[in-house]
Amino acid sequence: MVIFLNLVLAGLRLGLKNYQVGEKWIFDDYLYLCKGL
Repeated sequence: MVIFLNLVLAGLRLGLKNYQVGEKWIFDDYLYLCKGL
């Protein structure tokens, strides 16, 4: 269980930067859609 949690935490740390970039893309798309409506 502890090993599993460590793997998850390591994955989160690696993915955090990618997630933040992805979140920005989603936010930009959302604004674009709102302007289109």
